[in-house]
Amino acid sequence: MTEKYETQTFYPHAQTEDEQPADAKKAASSLSTTGRLMAYSKQLRNSLNKGLDFTAVLDTLIATNDSEELLTATLRLAEFELDDAYLVFPQQYSRADYYLLFLERLLELHQESSIILNSSDHNKELYHEYPGVNTAGYFVFKVTEENKYGAYYTEVNTGNVLFYLDLRQRILRFNSHDLTNLLVLDYGERFDRNVIQMFQEQFLNIGWYLKKDYGFDVDFNLLDPVNNALYPISDPDVPQQALDRLFIKAAAVNYMLISGPHGEAILDLAEDVQLSLFARDGRWVIAVTDPNNEVSFFDVLFKYDFLHDWYLENRNSLEIRADNLYF
Repeated sequence: MTEKYETQTFYPHAQTEDEQPADAKKAASSLSTTGRLMAYSKQLRNSLNKGLDFTAVLDTLIATNDSEELLTATLRLAEFELDDAYLVFPQQYSRADYYLLFLERLLELHQESSIILNSSDHNKELYHEYPGVNTAGYFVFKVTEENKYGAYYTEVNTGNVLFYLDLRQRILRFNSHDLTNLLVLDYGERFDRNVIQMFQEQFLNIGWYLKKDYGFDVDFNLLDPVNNALYPISDPDVPQQALDRLFIKAAAVNYMLISGPHGEAILDLAEDVQLSLFARDGRWVIAVTDPNNEVSFFDVLFKYDFLHDWYLENRNSLEIRADNLYF
């Protein structure tokens, strides 16, 4: 044992070693050594049992087909203190790793398998890759100091944070700013639309499964295809300059921006898709509606080049706001 745990003999009645009779010193030493060995054996057994408890929870994470058991196991593993003074496990997953494992199992339970989970020996971490873009970047969770149950899903090469996930509070928030930076500006310039569609569908599925299985509070932000979704923009005032520019760009490709009965700006697009801008509760918002609740503002940016360019050129006033509690 190291000096930190060096055996010290206990002498009754606060006597020193020199004050002890020879027979008493021998007996005390023997008793003390026996007691300490028994205490050490007990503590080591407790440490080993704790390791067994840990593996039982890990087995649940790996094998369970019950959604609630999966979440409970992930939370337990994320806060499990495995090491102690008697036993140290040199190879362990981090809290961020367990969040990745949770998503992997969640998607597996729903027969989804488009994310690749890999391990980095160099960085000692798990990470996500996506088919078709694995040469461009990879994704990890970065945990927070403020809330040990919160973590940010981050593309490592660029640092873009795509969403925030809190398993304890059951919250999922998507980040419009970094989604635009990575998927619209970066990947949108380099990869086919089908690749970007894969990201969109995967993120939507994660959100839907968390809502359905656990009742998560989910803000899909600009990914939300539901007709009643409102996308608040960064400029609280009338984005008049941006509206004027939209009128010109739309007219150039034979679309007409019109004014509605309540001052809203309405743009009818193909296939009964309508984009509108209007004030709601003191803030200007963007809305996208379609017959089947399938088209989001994110979709519009890829399908219509003039809207893609218009949004990016006027991003300082039009950018869809993310939840400022997390971004």
